[in-house]
Order: sequence, then C-alpha cells, then structure tokens
Amino acid sequence: MFNGMDLYTVSVSAPGKVILHGEHSVVYGKTAIAVSLGLRSSIVIKEVHSTGDPTVNIHLPCVDLQETLPLKPMVEALFNPQLSPNVTGKFSWRLPDKLNHEKHLRKVEDLLHIIKPNFDTLQNNQKNSLRSFLYLFSGIYGSTHLPVKSMNISMGSELTIGAGTGSSASFAVCLAGALIRLMKLKSASYDYYDQSEDFTMTEKEIISEWAYNCERIMHGSPSGIDNATCTFGSMVSFKKGGKPRVLNIRLNLRVLLVDSRVSRETRALVVKVAALRQRNMGAVDHIMEACDHLAHTATQVLEKISSGKCESDTESDYQHLAELWEMNHCLLAALGVSHPALETIRSAARERSLACKLTGAGGGGYAMVLIPPSTPRSTVDSLAGQLLEHGFRVTETRLGGPGITLEM
Repeated sequence: MFNGMDLYTVSVSAPGKVILHGEHSVVYGKTAIAVSLGLRSSIVIKEVHSTGDPTVNIHLPCVDLQETLPLKPMVEALFNPQLSPNVTGKFSWRLPDKLNHEKHLRKVEDLLHIIKPNFDTLQNNQKNSLRSFLYLFSGIYGSTHLPVKSMNISMGSELTIGAGTGSSASFAVCLAGALIRLMKLKSASYDYYDQSEDFTMTEKEIISEWAYNCERIMHGSPSGIDNATCTFGSMVSFKKGGKPRVLNIRLNLRVLLVDSRVSRETRALVVKVAALRQRNMGAVDHIMEACDHLAHTATQVLEKISSGKCESDTESDYQHLAELWEMNHCLLAALGVSHPALETIRSAARERSLACKLTGAGGGGYAMVLIPPSTPRSTVDSLAGQLLEHGFRVTETRLGGPGITLEM
C-alpha cells in the first residue's frame, strides 16, 4: 500500500502510435509514416515522506506488476553513470545518447538480480518495465546529486500490450518525461519553475532520446519512429539509416481502430516477405517502390487537409486519401501479410464505401477504417456493430493528436 505525505506529484500522458504507410517497405529503405494515436498511456509519480529506508513503489496494472524496491542500493550501484567509450567530459541527463548504454544496462541487470531474487521468474514485459525504470531513474538522477526520497509510481494505459500500437514507447516516454519533470521541480535552480508549463521542444528531444534507449532494452535495434511519434505527436517520417523526422502537420483523422484479435509475430512476417522477395525480386521491389510513392503522396494530401485551406476540396482530399489506403492494403496483401480476419474487416468497411487498411506487420493485429467528416453517424455505428458481432474489438479514435503532455 502507498502511504505518507506527498512532497511532489507529477502526472504526464503520451499517445500510442500506428503506422500509416510504409509497413514492410521501410525494411528496404523506403519511407514510413507513423501517426500518434488517440489512445494514451499516463503516469503519476508522487514523492512522499516515509519512515525507515526509502523505497520505490511501482504499480503497473497493464503488465500486472506491483513491486516495492529499495532506493539505497540503486543509488550505490547505479548513480554516477558513465559516458560511452571515446566520449570525453562528464555525463549529464541532457545527453542520453552519450550514456554507455551496454555498461549501464548490465549494472541495472546485476542489481535487479540482487534486490529481486525471483527476477528471472517474471514475464518479459514485467522484466523490461523494471529494467526501464532503473535505467531511466539512475540515468537521469545519477548525474544531478539531488537527494532521492520514497516514490509511488502508478501507470495506466489505453493501449494493448504487444499489438503494434507503440505501448512500450508510450510507457518509456511517460516515464522519462515524468522523471525529468520531477527532477526539475526538486532542483534548487528551478525555484521559480512554472509547474503548469508544458514540455519545451528541447525537453521533448531529450525525452525521446531516453525513450529510444528504453526501446533498445525492449526491442534490441528499434528504428526510433515509435519513441519519436509518442513524444512529439502528430506525424513522423522515417527512412532506414536516418533519424525520424517530425512533420509539422496538424492532423485530426477520425478512424475506427479494429483489433482482429489474431496474434502475429512481426519477425516471422518480415522473414516471410524477405523469402518472397528472394524468389520474386523484381516484382517485390516494384511493390516496395509503389509503397514508397504512396507514403509521399499521402503526406502531401495530409498537408493539404491539415492546412485548412480550400474547404470545398476536403471531400475530394479524403477520397484521395481513401484511395491511397486501399492501394496500400492491397500491395501489402500481395506481399502475403494480410489475413482472413483483416479481409473480413475490410469487406465490411467497403460495403459502406469506407477505406480500410492493415497497420503494422499484418498477419492479424489491427486494421484502420478511415471515417471522413461527411460520414453519417449511422454508418459508423452500423459498421462498428457488425464488426463487434464478428468478435473484433472496435475503438473509435483520432490520429495525429498531441505527444507527451503534462496533466494537471
């Protein structure tokens, strides 16, 4: 149970994400477009007075985790994080990309096995949640020399874990943002810090870098597109080998997000596409080129929609976007990554003249149905009802909303 008098309370939220265009083709150097999802994760950190040795109480119901960890061993073993080899100077929380990631993670791993002897019996997502907390907490606070006190950390999420909607990145962004905000409130140099002021662009860049390091813990070699989208919101463009680029586009796309409830393994689907390409290189490469063209064209259409100009063209712009969604889905289906459940969802949408595409790796997972502004409410309700009867999960939401946000 949490107890004690609160010293500081920080609450932030961050969105999930979906891939709008570029699934699979991004693996082959083509452009991918991701957008923030209206479904969000939120975290509350309370620093509290306590009697006895300070602890961290962690409550993460989304991964069925509730732990109490001692603070003193964290400070002794993990504070004073080291810079990467060949980097001179002293480490600062403002330079997460300069942290010796592998060395720091090893120290985190070693400590967890000491303070939590049954660590190896936990589920993977529970282990990664604890790794990420210790990594971020010690990485951010370890160079500040601020006194640390007992904390209660509670997190909730509207996102389904492991479904391709950026749940791990959303978690990492929330945690990094909340810890940085708490640190700034505690710091003597911020006596006149406006607690209601939202995150600055510089802070968001630092948060995104810390979240990227957490994504490395959870996924090995992430692209960076998930943490960037969850941090900055709106729309993010990415090409392999480069850094994600946040596009200054104000979106508010209305969609039905439909969970096919068919589990899939991203790695297996990527391998499947690679095998298909090996047998049919010319054809598959043309599909990848077409996917790249769709991503660029969709960006132009979305820029036009978001500009608010040419109101009379809104309907035709949405029609153009719908065509791009339909073509993108069919190209992905040609790569063999659709699924009968996804085709059932798409067929129900097409019966009502609505565009639908899979999002993410395919083979199950989620489909998205585009709902233009002119769509009657009765049409949306009818489609949602039919999909629910088929056993799918249906959520009406928006794409392209804000990134990490301070909650008051």
